[in-house]
Amino acid sequence: MSVKNSRLAYIVEEIEDVLMKLNDQANRGVPVIVEGRKDVKALQRLDVSGGFLEIKSSKRSIFNRLEHDVVSEEVIIFTDFDRQGSELARDIQGHLERRGKKVNILLWRRMRNLVGKDVKDVEGLPSYLETLKKLSNKPILGTGLW
Repeated sequence: MSVKNSRLAYIVEEIEDVLMKLNDQANRGVPVIVEGRKDVKALQRLDVSGGFLEIKSSKRSIFNRLEHDVVSEEVIIFTDFDRQGSELARDIQGHLERRGKKVNILLWRRMRNLVGKDVKDVEGLPSYLETLKKLSNKPILGTGLW
């Protein structure tokens, strides 16, 4: 395996590790805050299940949704990776922490660092991961394809 392929394989493994940890937390009942329905669909395609809160899919303001819909003591933020998603993550984190909630933003930060500027939003993750796997000659998760 070339150095480039081994680097890509490493990135694939790291991304899959983040997704596995995200899935583990979500299946433990920790809600995952995403921006919209397409983000939920993308994470489900990546075998992440659990409770999602689509923060932008309502006519209510984001902070009104947070006040009424976040009932658990712990949440995971997994917004988009672009500048607006970063600002939204920071705003949500501050709002919830001021209300005594435990906010996990580490998985989002780790994923953002792994995808760099290659992926701007959560809905782009499945195709990005599939492309990386093809380039690194790793099997594609859940398909049996090489």
